[in-house]
Amino acid sequence: MNERRWWNGRWSRLVRRDVFVRNAADGRWQVELLRGGPAGRRRVRSFLSEDEAVRWIESAVLADEGWREISDSRRAGKVAPKLRRVS
Repeated sequence: MNERRWWNGRWSRLVRRDVFVRNAADGRWQVELLRGGPAGRRRVRSFLSEDEAVRWIESAVLADEGWREISDSRRAGKVAPKLRRVS
């Protein structure tokens, strides 16, 4: 399964947002919007291609500041560098 992930850089469950793009079994691409961490609310949208899904994310979701894409190396168990606190 191919997957990409973005995070808004906030730790608090009240303001944390995550976005995932996944290749579904039927060949479609799903965008999962997660609000409030793992136990939060989820919304899913389907797209015909990864390119279409990523374009939608870039235009509708990532317009706010602070979003970053989480790379595969960080998910593979490597320790992420310390993040600078932004006020």
